[in-house]
Amino acid sequence: MQCPKFASQNFNIVTRKYFIAIVISAFIFSCNSKNNKDANSKEDLALENVKSGENGELVYLDTAESIHNILCQEWVLADDADGLEGMEETSKFEVPYRSFYFSTKGTFVKNPRNTFDCGTWNYDDAAKTITLNNTIDKTKDIYKIAKIASDELTLVNVGINSTTNLKFIAPGKRFKDPQAEPYLLDNNKWRIKPKAKESDSAIHQRLKENLNFFILFYKNALAKDEKTVSFWGLPSCFKWYGGAIFLKKKEELKENWIDCFYNEDQAMQAYALADRLLSQKYNWPKGEQNWLKLNLAVVELMYKKLDEVR
Repeated sequence: MQCPKFASQNFNIVTRKYFIAIVISAFIFSCNSKNNKDANSKEDLALENVKSGENGELVYLDTAESIHNILCQEWVLADDADGLEGMEETSKFEVPYRSFYFSTKGTFVKNPRNTFDCGTWNYDDAAKTITLNNTIDKTKDIYKIAKIASDELTLVNVGINSTTNLKFIAPGKRFKDPQAEPYLLDNNKWRIKPKAKESDSAIHQRLKENLNFFILFYKNALAKDEKTVSFWGLPSCFKWYGGAIFLKKKEELKENWIDCFYNEDQAMQAYALADRLLSQKYNWPKGEQNWLKLNLAVVELMYKKLDEVR
């Protein structure tokens, strides 16, 4: 009579061990799945603990908890932030405007108004460092985070053994859709100089992407209610005025516009295309007082009409 009881206890022990093994395995699988999901879904992480604005386009980062999440926006060096005030697009003065845009998609754009560079970035939470892999100058930047808030960031450039604190400021908000950000790398590939001569259709597409950038630029200024709207340093063959858009004279074209193309001849091919585009008729919105909205409406029309111009 003892044997059946002993066998039953043994069976129960085995059953419990088997059950525990299943639970542990399930837990490990769940953790691994979570880790894989976290590693492969930065966009999900980027929307963690953020609140939407009234129009639903923007997320505000003052409630964000993760540093990675807070980093994903546009940052400008505090000492340079006021440098664009009063700067005309045609000004020949060179002012420093050191800035970064860190995307939730793992790409970045650096100094879009000065020496443009771009690439991939990553944040090491243990070391509290940001690493930038520059595509154009083939270097790597490493910054240590000394302090961070949703609208303020202090970095130390440990990649060059510096001890200087660099203070950056940010709006503390970004678009919910990464593709809506003008400084997303995907929206700036027209700026990357091609390695070989391009076809007519490729030059056409490069000009179209340039127009798309400025559509996003106008929308960004409106949505984020930017105090200073300046086109200084941004490559273009157009002059942007309040309620008016003109083509620059050839002698006014800057090197950063020419450098968007394989050579000067191809840049002038795009320039001629832009000239034909501006010769078309456009209806400006009647009764609109906001110059940003006026220009945006016409640039959107130009973007659509460019497909008809060859």
